[in-house]
Amino acid sequence: MNARSELSIAGVLIGFSLLNYFYLIPTQVVAEGSSPVYPMLVNTMLLCFSLAYMGDGIRCWRQQKKAEGEGQACSTGGGKVMMRPLAMLVVTGAWVLSMEYLGFIISTFVFLIIASRIFGSKSWSKALIMSVAMPLIIYFVFRVLNALLPEGPAEELINLILG
Repeated sequence: MNARSELSIAGVLIGFSLLNYFYLIPTQVVAEGSSPVYPMLVNTMLLCFSLAYMGDGIRCWRQQKKAEGEGQACSTGGGKVMMRPLAMLVVTGAWVLSMEYLGFIISTFVFLIIASRIFGSKSWSKALIMSVAMPLIIYFVFRVLNALLPEGPAEELINLILG
């Protein structure tokens, strides 16, 4: 897949996220009386990954421009590049479905590990640190805001320890 295609896909995903933020969530979720916390969280994750995908596409486009007509393609993972959007869609769907059973912390940890591999992270230590820190930070921010996230075994243990 060339850089132009990657930028197009990332642009569509970013546009979809913005549509959710400014139209679908306010008119469908909030207007129905539901809490927008969970849809905003999922949409924010989608937007962050879409922006990262856009950044990767820009990097690839710059490399292609630098090569100027030498026929060299950007090396973003070979044939795996075409599978990134589909893989992220499947992983995001599995994350959303598993959250009810595993809770926010465990399902988000697994989601972030897999997503970092999809986006080509080669450092397991950085991926692990990010995948442990981010769900815990988000969990405690939501706890301070007194907003509910799906609870599972990890959240029950934290609640038991903190009281």
